[in-house]
Amino acid sequence: MRTLFLRIFLWFWLAMAVVVAVLVVSSPMMTRSRPSVERWQRSAESSLRGRAEHLVEILARDGVGAFREADSHRGEGRPHHLFILDPQGRELLGRETPPEVVALALRVAASGQMEIERDGMLHLAASPARDPDGRPLVLALAYRPPPSLIDLLEPRVLAPRLLALMLVTGLLCFWLARHLSSPVATLRHAARRLASGDFSARVGPSIGRRRDEISDLARDFDAMAERVVALLGSQQRLVRDVSHELRSPLARLRVALELARQGSGDKARRALDRIEDEADRLNEMIEQLLTLSRLEAGAGSIERVPFDLGALVAEVVDDTSFEAGARSCTVRLDAAGRCDLLGSPSLLRSAVENVLRNAAAYSAEGSEIEVTLRVEGDDGGRRAVISVRDHGPGVPEELLVQVFQPFFRVDDTRDRSTGGSGLGLAIAARAVQLHGGTIEARRAEGGGLLVVISLPVPASTESPAAKSS
Repeated sequence: MRTLFLRIFLWFWLAMAVVVAVLVVSSPMMTRSRPSVERWQRSAESSLRGRAEHLVEILARDGVGAFREADSHRGEGRPHHLFILDPQGRELLGRETPPEVVALALRVAASGQMEIERDGMLHLAASPARDPDGRPLVLALAYRPPPSLIDLLEPRVLAPRLLALMLVTGLLCFWLARHLSSPVATLRHAARRLASGDFSARVGPSIGRRRDEISDLARDFDAMAERVVALLGSQQRLVRDVSHELRSPLARLRVALELARQGSGDKARRALDRIEDEADRLNEMIEQLLTLSRLEAGAGSIERVPFDLGALVAEVVDDTSFEAGARSCTVRLDAAGRCDLLGSPSLLRSAVENVLRNAAAYSAEGSEIEVTLRVEGDDGGRRAVISVRDHGPGVPEELLVQVFQPFFRVDDTRDRSTGGSGLGLAIAARAVQLHGGTIEARRAEGGGLLVVISLPVPASTESPAAKSS
């Protein structure tokens, strides 16, 4: 069945058909013995009997003429139909008499006893009577009493019936909902995997042999994933190839600069020094591009070894202190002691170093850069949390997520004059993600930017010092 709409329509139609079938099949069984209906029948018969006896007394006292003058039996608003017949079955009031009433009257005339019978909702009663002259007659009543609501709705009978209907329709609807939602859940899970960087996510094998709109969507999703992988692969190859190709002319440029510097005067030497600085910046950018390309292409393939994260952060702080000192800034480390981790020391060193360099570049002159390392959580899951806070201009709230994108800059505050390439925080984010961690930028209280790195700490590598912290 190709159309999901038609499938939903037919399943709901089937559910309704099953409900109707259950109602039809169960109705005879449910209505054979209903106490409320039986009470209604007894009440109607009792009322009819009493009414017939009362009219017999009126007939014996006032005769047939009293009934010709006025339909007194209808004055009470009850649905009675009165007939007075002679022993031969002739109606004396001139009314059209149903055959079943005539047949009942003849039986009563022969037996001399009151009889009451019921045909569906119609109750019939006939009683022998006499007029004031003593002539034998038969007084017949046709009574169609309307049942009350409680007579139609018997709770003790309806409760199991409704429960059975709810179970049947519930099972059908549950199967239909499961049938429709399971591939959607598969698609959502695959989309999340793809968004998190797992480009192997596919949904085609999970959908099976479905032939509807959902299967079409699954095939389109797989085609999109293949296209995304191809585009990313070509982009990474382009960046890698261009970076490699730029290294050769840069190397030749540096050699030419050295030769030009040897035969130039002081005025030309200053220009050559500026060219060399720009070449160094370009070389650094190429190195960062290659690093970012390797990180994006090598997800899950990093070599993991145990190391002390506390010692690594302390080394990075010492190295960054020299750069921060050029702007009269200081870097203060507050660490809880040793923190054993499992991962790539070089990648995490690059991540922490890039975050610290970013803080040193944009922190106000003479300010202090605060670095903390803590192990948080319990035995169910512990994480090493590194926080780096600067006292720079900060980042607008709406741009905090974008600071980890390659080449992103905040207007007016972080431009090319700072010397940054816009790749440092992107490299840090990729390195942290490869270790199963998270990195987040926040606005610090009192101004500045706070970058928080959170890394999972395997239980097998936790040291006593880390646990005591």
